This record gives sequence, C-alpha cells and structure tokens, in this order.
Amino acid sequence: MPRIHRNPTQTLSPAHPLDLGDGRRIRSTTVLCVRRGASMVMAADGQVTLGGTVMKHSAKKIRRLYNEKILAGFAGSTADAFSLFTRFEAKLEQYGGNLGRSAVELAKDWRTDKLLRQLEALLIVADSKGMYLLSGNGDVIEPDAVADGGIATIGSGGSYALAAATALMENTEFSAREIVERSMKIAAEICIYSNQSIMVEELTAE
Repeated sequence: MPRIHRNPTQTLSPAHPLDLGDGRRIRSTTVLCVRRGASMVMAADGQVTLGGTVMKHSAKKIRRLYNEKILAGFAGSTADAFSLFTRFEAKLEQYGGNLGRSAVELAKDWRTDKLLRQLEALLIVADSKGMYLLSGNGDVIEPDAVADGGIATIGSGGSYALAAATALMENTEFSAREIVERSMKIAAEICIYSNQSIMVEELTAE
C-alpha cells in the first residue's frame, strides 16, 4: 500500500526530476504547482520534443478534472499521461473527489499493474488545499509547507522552477500566480527542454 510521504524536496531525484527507475529517464517539460494563501496555481510549458527535435510549441500538459475542481499536470509521454488522467478521474469519482485517497489508490494500481508500470510519466495533482506528486514506483509525495504555502515540481526544468519559486515565496509578497509565472519564465530560460509558451490554471479555496 503506497504511503503519502511529506518531503520538502518534491522531485524524486534533484538531478533527474524524471527518473522512472530501471535506467529510464525522460528529459522534457517543466510543471510547477504553487499554493499561497487561498490560491493553488499550476503551470506547464508547451514544448514537445522528439529526440533533438522540437515537434510542438503549445501542447497542453495540464487538465482540469472532477468538475474542474482538481488540477493534474504531467511530464513524460503524452499518451501515457492521458491514460493516467483517465484512471485518476475514475478514482476521483469513486472516492467523491477525495484527492489524497484517489492519489494513493492510483499509485497503488500504477505500481502493481503490469501494463501501467510501463507508462512513462509523472503527475502532479492538486485541489484548492493540497498537492501530491505521483510516480509509477508507488510514490505519493505531499510537499512540506514553504513559507505560507507549498511547492511541487516535475520535469527537466523542475529543479530550476523549484529554486526560483522557493526564493520568491520566502522573500516576496507575490501572489501564487505571480510566483508561478516568474519561476516558469526563469526555468524556460535555463532548460532547453522547456519553452515560454506557458499554460496556467488556478483554483481558489472557498
């Protein structure tokens, strides 16, 4: 049974934020999620690469699920991510929108199902109050609080976005959206697998 881990460093490995185990790594994408105050904001770049070629600049890597109350962002294979989105949405329906329970149950299936284990993606899922990072190894990581909020990142630009967002969170009064937009811009300027065609979604706690 996967357990929810609380960890201030959100990536599975600081050097390789998309380490899928067994020597499998994907170097693409930046997804950043920031909570500050009543706002939960998630953003992703739009770049899709195949080998050394940029195939698309404006891909949508974030989806709203469960009556648009849940945000889910992915890094990795697009087809695999959509398969996981479908399964995660089914878990949300099964557990009445309970984000933590749905995340744990998806991670359990992802880890134990032979076909699902081959999917090459990582997910960040969030509602207006909390966020989790999910992997096919059965990891369900809930970030520790940073200043008056929380931060989670995945993708090859995740480490850069995490550093920028942490600094902005601790040293400015910027809103969650401002922090996300500035941090994604910084990550895109550094990571060659990310671009500045950024999609931003926001939830507000009632």
